[in-house]
Amino acid sequence: MRGWKKCASVMLVVSSSALAQAPCPAERAERVQIGGQRFTVEVAATPAARERGLSGRERLAADAGMWFVLPEVGRPGFWMRGMRFPLDLIWVSPEQWVVGATTLPPCAHDPCPIAYPPAATSYVLEVAAGRFAGRAGDRVEWGCSGAAGATP
Repeated sequence: MRGWKKCASVMLVVSSSALAQAPCPAERAERVQIGGQRFTVEVAATPAARERGLSGRERLAADAGMWFVLPEVGRPGFWMRGMRFPLDLIWVSPEQWVVGATTLPPCAHDPCPIAYPPAATSYVLEVAAGRFAGRAGDRVEWGCSGAAGATP
């Protein structure tokens, strides 16, 4: 019986340690890093937040962005309706690689043009135009306060 209790104690410590090392879920990200660039992000993980995006804002800080966590892998279209400044859109694969990026101006007239990623994506990062210095193939990581794993 004594050996069983010791084994259970070791399993409990290992399980607790594994939980402490759980990766940060994308929908809880507070920062996103691509290469040497790091952005503090707001997450758009719900349908309403994804539709609203950054619309109506006057500006975006140089080190800030909006992190879109998509409900499924695909090639979603993004538009600039209601935007007051241009943005860099960075398309990110399910495997956490940049698959492409584009700069979009605000939409001046309806219908607004729609931009599509060059490949399947799970995430999109929007930052102020001209701030993204990376390229396709760059690794993307994100982090949460107090979480290990994907934390940059």
